[in-house]
Amino acid sequence: MDYINHNTTLRTNKHLNLEERFYVEKRIAAGDSVTAIATVLGCSRTTIYTELKRGSVVQIRQGKARLVYLADSGQLTYEQQRLGSFNTMKLGSIESFILWVEEKVCKEHWSFDAAVGYAKRQCIFARNEMVCTKTLYNHLHQGLLGVKAIDLPLVTRRSRRKSVSSKYKRELGKSIELRDATIETREEFGHWEIDTVRGTKDKTDDVLISLIERKSRLYVALRCPSARAGDVKETLETWLSTFRNNVELKLLCKTITADNGLEFADISDLEDEILSIYFARPYSAWERGSIERHNDLLRRFIPKGKRIESISEHTLRQLFTGIITHHVRYNIIKHLKKSF
Repeated sequence: MDYINHNTTLRTNKHLNLEERFYVEKRIAAGDSVTAIATVLGCSRTTIYTELKRGSVVQIRQGKARLVYLADSGQLTYEQQRLGSFNTMKLGSIESFILWVEEKVCKEHWSFDAAVGYAKRQCIFARNEMVCTKTLYNHLHQGLLGVKAIDLPLVTRRSRRKSVSSKYKRELGKSIELRDATIETREEFGHWEIDTVRGTKDKTDDVLISLIERKSRLYVALRCPSARAGDVKETLETWLSTFRNNVELKLLCKTITADNGLEFADISDLEDEILSIYFARPYSAWERGSIERHNDLLRRFIPKGKRIESISEHTLRQLFTGIITHHVRYNIIKHLKKSF
């Protein structure tokens, strides 16, 4: 049986023009249904719904706010959105950007996200001369770039790990469950995460005690003579004493959250009326995600097996400055100014 009235043959790959938008505006004002409008224009109902969402504005009529569709508003929004729309597969038009990203990845060990963020902040390329991070990864997996997945350390390392529950948990101090929930919002300065970075398993080698402030992402490294609990406690106590003696600077460190490593077994003794120290749950690195992420960036320059004592203070300072400046999307300077 043949159907005369059907809507299975719709036009494709065609956008509404201004004249059609005025038609939609009049029909909607007259109270017609979306189905009837879509049938006349020969398009899908989804197209009409999207257009209504795009071009609707709030107007005050008789003292009441109403949502009204305007063809002019829909056309203006459409034109603005089309400015950033272009075919990202035309690699020839973004060749200079691709070469620049490949150089940063291969020579300076940048990630795609760090390169895209830096290029945007510094306005190195025009918007239509570059692509986003997701598109770069798509090109990578399609084999269109001069770099491979092995050149990006995180791409080949990410894997899902089965959840592990430990029956006998090590309790070194207060659990993170007792920490104030408002700390999760990162709205207050003074809440830190702590971890250690080791170069070798040699007990005579130095270790780095890394701390990061949750709101500003201020990244600090303290050189410690070993990973023994006593040395870690003494090094941390020395750092805390630099601003504990000043009444105004005491609030710079309100809480510290550590993992359950034995190197942090004694730091609970440093608690006072201002400072509280908490310990994350076992196998829950996400509860200290900021410090884990920054230490992972540091590992690109200080791989396992490299002795910490062989790295000068000047080199360490350069590494931490580079991580903060180029490898972290968060604007530290901006939020440090807001914190004080």
